[in-house]
Amino acid sequence: MKIVDLRSRFANCNDKLIEISDSFIYCAEEKVHDGHPGISVVEYSRTTNRERVLSEWPLPAAACMQHYFSFADDIIAVMESGGSSVRVIRIDKHTGAKRNNTALHLIGRFLDCVALDDSHLLFYTGPNNEYGRLFREYSNLTGFRHVACLYDIEEEKYYYTRDPRICTATAYRFIPYTRAGVPWLLILQPYGSAEDKQKAYRNRHWLGDNVADCIWECPLLGFLVSIKAGEERAPLEPVLCVNTTGLVRLVSEDAENFYFLARYFPTGDQRICACSKDTGKKAVVAKLAASPEDMPSWFSIDRYGGHAYRISKTDDGFHIKGLLNSTIDAVYPEGLGKFISCVDDRFLIIQYILADEKDSFEFNSIYDVETKKQKSYECRCIVRGENVILY
Repeated sequence: MKIVDLRSRFANCNDKLIEISDSFIYCAEEKVHDGHPGISVVEYSRTTNRERVLSEWPLPAAACMQHYFSFADDIIAVMESGGSSVRVIRIDKHTGAKRNNTALHLIGRFLDCVALDDSHLLFYTGPNNEYGRLFREYSNLTGFRHVACLYDIEEEKYYYTRDPRICTATAYRFIPYTRAGVPWLLILQPYGSAEDKQKAYRNRHWLGDNVADCIWECPLLGFLVSIKAGEERAPLEPVLCVNTTGLVRLVSEDAENFYFLARYFPTGDQRICACSKDTGKKAVVAKLAASPEDMPSWFSIDRYGGHAYRISKTDDGFHIKGLLNSTIDAVYPEGLGKFISCVDDRFLIIQYILADEKDSFEFNSIYDVETKKQKSYECRCIVRGENVILY
């Protein structure tokens, strides 16, 4: 386990962690420059413990939100205030130069965005006062409530999408990855929340058998070409699909695989399926079964790392049992808080929130299951591999 302590760097609640790699950490910090608020994108070397300010720029408005996307050679920053005006800045990681600094005016108000690669952004917009009439006509014609717009940073051009699977999605459902060195996209199309899907199953006599969850994949180049050509359907291929009787959700990923939770409602059977990023081959890798001791139990799955655990309530604490990519089998005291993750099958990361009507305070503890010792920190915490990042 490696503890990366960034607490002294994150003095502002709006400071953001952009990327953590084996060699560098990239952060965006809000600072005051010459009496005016601004953003500094900072690179920290994990080998030399030195920092370098890559780029700086003023904040256009106090309520401005920033979205960051990191790639091998560039960082893309998108700044917006919930309106139609958006600024896109692309920074060279090596030189700190701003390769692009472009002001955009979107049709409708900004809802969300995702960077598909270092040259393409997908924006989602909704109706506002300026474009209310246009959105009503658009909705009457297509049935869609939102607009999906592809922006090419190199060309400085917009392309509006027509595929219903894209237009009815949201930005977080697009996950870029690499297959055998080629950029690909994973696209999630779930039916609402897990509770929504369970309700649809209970009401299947009225809703029918075609309330579906679908996971799609596509080479990024084919996706971009189809959108730019104005095609009605992007060349998406199904990875996993399930009708009203079940549920499938992306729950984790690591360098080799995506991991999906598959549930069959009639029997309650739950399994985790792995899908290889390089080959697309799928396999069942874990079955999620209740505790054999008949104790109240539930499951925790790390979003990154491909680890799954069963958590069971005991008389004086919680029993953690590794089910996927983990052999942990340990108990920790109930008073420590909520289990978050486990590192090296030895160190439990446990969170405790202390809150009242005005404030909330987050504490994270590292509990050594071998020595039974703990150390607590008042800060936010994330786990990436063997790294525990405090900030």
